[in-house]
Formats: sequence, structure tokens, C-alpha cells
Amino acid sequence: MSRHTDDELYQLLTETGRLLRGVEPREGEEYSLESILAEFGQETAKPAPKPEEAATEDIPEQNPEPAPAPMEEEKPVEDPALLDTGRLRSTVAANMAKVMGPEKKMDGTPIQPGRKEKPASREEPVLHVVEGGKSETEKDPHNDIFPEEPEGMHKVPLEQVMSQTVESVLDEDDAILEPPVPLRERMQDLLADWGDRLSVLFSKINKKSSDETSPWDQPENEAEEIREEPEPEMDQAAREEKRLCKKLHRHVILSAAPAIALVVMTALDGAGVLAGVWAMQIWLHHAVGGALLLLTALLVLPVWQEMVERLKKGRSGCELAACAAVLVTLADCADGAIRQIGTYASFAAPAAVMAWVCQLGLLLRADARWSAFHLADIGGTPPYGASITAAGACKQQGTINGFYNTAHRESLPRKWQTVLTPIYLAAATVLSAVVALSRKDGAGMLWVWSALLAAGIPLSLPLADTLPLKYLIKRLVKSGSAVAGYEGARTVCGSRRMVVTDDDLFPPGTVGLNGLKVYGEEIGKVVSYAASVAQACHSQLTPLFDQLLMAEGGLHLTVENLHYFEEGGVGGTIHGESVTMGSAYFMRKSHVTLPQELKLKTGVFLAVDGTLIAIFAIKYQPSRNVEWALRAMRRNRIVPVLAVRSCNVTPGLVKRKFNLDAKALYPNVSTRLALSDLSRETAEKSGAIIYREGLMPFAETTVGSRRMVRACRWASVLAYLGGACGLLLAYYFTGVGAAELLDPLRMLVFQGLWLVPTLLLSGMVKHY
Repeated sequence: MSRHTDDELYQLLTETGRLLRGVEPREGEEYSLESILAEFGQETAKPAPKPEEAATEDIPEQNPEPAPAPMEEEKPVEDPALLDTGRLRSTVAANMAKVMGPEKKMDGTPIQPGRKEKPASREEPVLHVVEGGKSETEKDPHNDIFPEEPEGMHKVPLEQVMSQTVESVLDEDDAILEPPVPLRERMQDLLADWGDRLSVLFSKINKKSSDETSPWDQPENEAEEIREEPEPEMDQAAREEKRLCKKLHRHVILSAAPAIALVVMTALDGAGVLAGVWAMQIWLHHAVGGALLLLTALLVLPVWQEMVERLKKGRSGCELAACAAVLVTLADCADGAIRQIGTYASFAAPAAVMAWVCQLGLLLRADARWSAFHLADIGGTPPYGASITAAGACKQQGTINGFYNTAHRESLPRKWQTVLTPIYLAAATVLSAVVALSRKDGAGMLWVWSALLAAGIPLSLPLADTLPLKYLIKRLVKSGSAVAGYEGARTVCGSRRMVVTDDDLFPPGTVGLNGLKVYGEEIGKVVSYAASVAQACHSQLTPLFDQLLMAEGGLHLTVENLHYFEEGGVGGTIHGESVTMGSAYFMRKSHVTLPQELKLKTGVFLAVDGTLIAIFAIKYQPSRNVEWALRAMRRNRIVPVLAVRSCNVTPGLVKRKFNLDAKALYPNVSTRLALSDLSRETAEKSGAIIYREGLMPFAETTVGSRRMVRACRWASVLAYLGGACGLLLAYYFTGVGAAELLDPLRMLVFQGLWLVPTLLLSGMVKHY
């Protein structure tokens, strides 16, 4: 059913009729409104309008307008109603389908689907188009259904013009009659759109924050995903660090001379030793102090280079703070020396000492890397390496891959500096501006600014992560091990547990055979069965049984259906016989009869088909190095996890042999076997390298790394606490008019006192 009423259709077709005036109909046939409606399928037609209504309609002019005068160039008259007939022909099908629907013919009969209709053979009425007073044929290159017409005219089907006209009028009616959107709905749509945009933005921010770890809450047991660069050879890396150490060492010695001269001058001036002109002319203090500070700044060139490199990467640190203090103090000294005025002494000595300590920190970091790379170079591929697993720190087969890149990663205290250093600098700048604007005692903003920077920048900040690392590397190198900087140490000590194997607790040479007793079998068969089972289960006692096998001239046999028991034993099949070997407790659980007078606690029992055939007495001798390692782990609250295969090595045996309750974890047999196999694998990346056997080097590496990480953190926290206290005190003294209390000597003493905790924490790293 049509969406328009009969009156509306009648009005539309009336408008179409006015547009089609001047169209020549076919001879012998007239086009009336009723015939047009009948042809397009309209069942009823609107009666003709009354004479009074027809009189009101517009009557076209009968006399056509005269043709325009000829011009130099004849241009076609652009009539929108008559031009672009090619477009009308190409879109006629779409327009007719919209008005009449594709399911009916022109005469109103339905079209059967799947059949192609032949074009009508009768001649269609056409429009004679005359353009610019001259007939011109206009052909559509995309329309081949119309035959060529004589020159001067071409045909446009009447149905096409009617269809396009009716459709355009209907579309205009729809656009005009569409009601406007209420203001409430538009506001709701606008708010919903902005809500969607904000939700997408917050989801992206949450995803980014979940993917990227904040430097404050960085996990200790997850490896940081960093794009790795190709690693150089260890000899080349060691040579580069050695050259860097020599360069930094030379700069440290040269810059120490003007810094020490400033400190001595400040101490003598504070003690009242210097008198006369020096005491009366404050501007002279600015001139001499500025000259020595400028010399120090020129000699600490590596500090400036480090600051520029970090700024290029979007990072900051103590180097930026030290350079800011030096520049502000130099500006204050230059201002006082040029204008020859000054109320208070400059803070050239604290700024020079801060720059020198920053350079010392760079030297300590480079020296620690050089020691670690040098050990890796002379030792080659390390036999062992420490890595972190789900069960704790584990000693695996060593590798050198990743050691260089891990050593050059940024430590956690350095990440804290990137966040907090700009905050301290901004706070000092704002507070100095506030104080300088409110003071009336002659102290300018540059002096107040230099005072707040000298008090707010902690002197111990450059040493918070470098001095503990230097002490740790120095001790570990003596024991034949090293860590890959702060990140390597953090990776090793990420857990409070250590995976300990049989060879760690009882190294080769501490386990021996104390006796052998055979029951009803030949000794050759007994030794062959025992050696075969020990070899199949990778027991620590395999070398002992192999020696017995060589002495008896036996052979290793194939063990089938090998399986482990939770009670402390193994079993299998050899030549069709069921063989079990384990502890006395396991034999009793397996219903194997044992001698009644048996008092052996560390023996290995062998049974065939449920009958005891041999007893091996095993002797375990404690090692002093292992005892020291267990005690160090106990003091530092590190729990050993026993990943042992021997049935005799239990927490009770460890307690008896070493006179120490190590509070070791003894997991089930499947976990012990998995951890034991894991210790034989090669580590993916190297956080620490170990070149010596035994538990002691492994314990030193793990315990030392843990103490070093804790020392770096506490030193950084105390350094920032001291900086905050100094900033607040300096702001208070300068704000209340007690700036005379802020002399350079007191400032040096204040900074030196806050340096003591860092020195003590660093010294405790090498004592455990």
C-alpha cells in the first residue's frame, strides 16, 4: 500500500504534467491523467478539477521567448529540467523500482520471478530537446537500448522523467515533513557519545597501567620486558669498562682538588680563622668560591655527559640535581662578585661536593661492572648460574647470555630518582621564589635558591645504589661468583627460598661407603643390581656403587619399570625380578623383613622379590662450608628447599650432621624430582654466575644479593627523607629571617650526617 493518499498523488502528478508540457505524444494517442494513472497501476483516478479551480492554476505563456542573439562562442543553455538526460536514462530503473516496485510490469500485471521480460516493441514517446537554438544529438555511451535518432534530436522516455520527478518530490516531502529532534534527545545523544569516548579513554589508561609497572610497586619476581641489544664479547666489554674506569678515576682525582680547597676554605671561615679583608668583604667569598666551583664543574665533565644522555631518554637523576645546584650557585657567585655586594656567604662548597660525589658514584658503578666482566672473561662459560624459579633461587647450568644487558639495566633507586628529582627541584624553585619575594634583609632569590638546593639535594643519593653494589661485587669475586648489577641481584633474591640438591649439602668426597653385608646372594649380582638401580635413578651414590662394580668385575643391567616411592625408595624390574632399594623405613613399609639388631640410620637396603639381599652402610661427613652457608641462610631468613634424590638426606639428617635446625622444606617425591631435574638444566638468562662447587658460593650470591638490594632501598629512602628535612628547614630559616644559621659549614655538616646511614648500610652488605 502506498504511503501517500490519493490527494497527494494527484498533486504530484499535476506537477509532473506541468513539467511535461511541450512533449510530442505519439500520433493517434493522447496522454491524459487517467491513462497515466491506469498505466502505472492506479485503480482510481481523481476527477478533473472544477473550472474555478483550474482557473487558478498557472497557465504557461503561449508565445515563446525570442532566441538569444548569437555570440562569438555558442554555449548551450543550461536548463536543469532538460539537461543531463544520460543520467536520467541510467537511473530510470532505480527510480521506477522505488515508485512502482520491481514486482509489477508497466501495465500492472505481476512479473514472474526468474523470467526476463522482453522490451516493448512499440515506440515510446520522446522529448525533442533543442539546445542553444540549434539541434544537437546527445547520446549516452552507456545506454545501447535506444536506436540512433536523426541529427538534431534524441528521445527520452516519458516514464523515466515521470519516475524521477515523482521520486524527487516524494523525497523532498519526506525531508520537509520529518519532525525536528527534541533538545532533550539531542543532549542525551551528546552525553552518551562523550560517555563512550571517556570509557574508551579510561580503558586504554587502565590497560596501559596494568601492562606497565610503576617504579614504586615494581614486582621482585617478574623479569622486566626490555628490548635486548646484541651483547659484545666479554673481553671487549671488560676492556670498555676498564677504559671508562680509568677515565672516571682521573676526573675524580682532578676534581677533588678544587672541591677540597672549597671545603677547607669554608671550614676555616666558619671557625673564624680567616679575618681582615676576607671577613669584611663578603663579595670576595663569592668571587673565590665561584672560581673554584667553576673549575670543579669543568673537571666533572662525565657528570654533565650522563645528565645529557639521561635527558635524551626522558629520564632524570641525581646528576640533574647536582648540575642545577652548580649552575644556580655559579649565578649567585657571579652576581655577588660583579656587583660587589652580598649579605651571606655562597654555597659553593656544598655544590662542589655534590658534583664530586655524583662523579664518584659513576666510578663505583663502572668499577663494579668491570670486576664482574673481568671474572666472566677469564673464567669463560661459567659452570653454574643462579636464577629464580617458582620454588625459589635455583643453581642451574651456567650461561653468559644476558649478563651484559642485565648489568646495564637501570636499577630501582635510579627509577625513583627519575620520579622524585624533578619534584624536589620544582619544590626548591617555588619555595625560593616565595621566600625571596617576602624578604627584606637583602638576600636575593639566587642565594635563597642555592641554599634550598644545597639543603634539599641529599649528598648520599649518588651512592645509594652504587656503593652497596661495589661492596657486593668485591666480596663475590673472591668467592668465584658475580651478579649482573642491581637487576641481576634483584632477580636472584626475588624469593626467600633456595633449592638445595644432594651435591650442595654433601659435595663429592663427603659421602663414603662404611661397610657392606650380603644375605644369600653372590656379591657380584648384588653389586650389579645396586649399581644399575642407582644409575637409573641418578642417585648421588652412583660413584660408590660404580667403584664396587669395577672391583667385582660386574656390568650395568637394564632396569625396567622404574618408579619412585614416597616412603623413600625406588623399584624396578631386572631380568624379570622385582628389585627395590631404599631406606629402612621404606623396607618396613614394603613388608621386607629386616634384622632385629639393626641400628643403622644412614644405610641403603636392597631387596629382590620382597627378600632382603644386601645392606650398604653409607657415611655422611658434614662440611664446614656447607655449615656456614646454612647458618647464613638461617640468619637471613632464607629457607632451603630439599630437592634431593637420596633416601637418606632428610631434614632430620641435616639437623643431626650440622647441629642446626635449618627449617628446611621437604616436598613430596614428584616435586623433589622435578626440582632436581630443573637444577640440571641451563638457565635462559644469566643474573649471576658461579665458578665454584658447593653450597657456599651459591649461598653467598643469594644472601649477598638480598642484603645489597635491601641496603640500596633503605639508603635511597633515608636520602630522600634527609633531602625533605633539609628543604623544609632551609625554607623555615630563610622565611623567618634566620638565614644567618644557614652558613656553608653547617650545610656541609648536615649533608655529611645524612651520608652516614648510607655508609653503614653499604658496609653491612659484605658482612654476613
